[in-house]
Amino acid sequence: MIPITLWIVEDDTTYRRTLQRLLNRTGHITCSRIFPSCIEFLDAIQTNPQPDLVLMDLGLPGMGGVEGIQQLKVLAPDVTVIVLTVSAEKKKVLQALDAGAAGYLLKESSGPEIVNGLQQVFYGGAALSPSVAKIVVEELRNPAPADMFDLSVREIEVLEKLAAGLAVKEIASALNISVATARFHLTNIYRKLQVPSQTGAVAKALRAGII
Repeated sequence: MIPITLWIVEDDTTYRRTLQRLLNRTGHITCSRIFPSCIEFLDAIQTNPQPDLVLMDLGLPGMGGVEGIQQLKVLAPDVTVIVLTVSAEKKKVLQALDAGAAGYLLKESSGPEIVNGLQQVFYGGAALSPSVAKIVVEELRNPAPADMFDLSVREIEVLEKLAAGLAVKEIASALNISVATARFHLTNIYRKLQVPSQTGAVAKALRAGII
């Protein structure tokens, strides 16, 4: 497997260290830095080699996780965030996804479930705990005119594959197009839907009744 570099932002000391040990035992994931707050994390992201992924809690001291995700998108837009928190509250889920989180996992998830979620996101997919996925589907179905976003037929096909959990390479294979073309369509989709992430695109597409 391709090595993954990971940072954790979590204020619970015991859980933070336990999670770090768990992930470092996987062999291909290196959890090199852990932080108790977004403020310390954002300081470090500007002066250190950036990780591939970040696992971030939402209920953090000083600066909440949602604001931390928003700040990160400005400072290091190529770094991907997966939320790992206790709350499946609808408002928090939607705020985190709208801010640009690529996944939303609950702390009740098992170790293998967390590792699987990290791998899905790393390879271009999305990761949602089952109860969170249910919230997204149920709450984002307020219909809006689908044609207002001016999506092409191919872009809608890409969105449908994205919603099915396919990574970029899998989308390219399923639609018999190159990976570069698939990425090009995704870039256009993000621009037209005005979203920063794959989960945000799927959520907005569901709300608009596009897929």
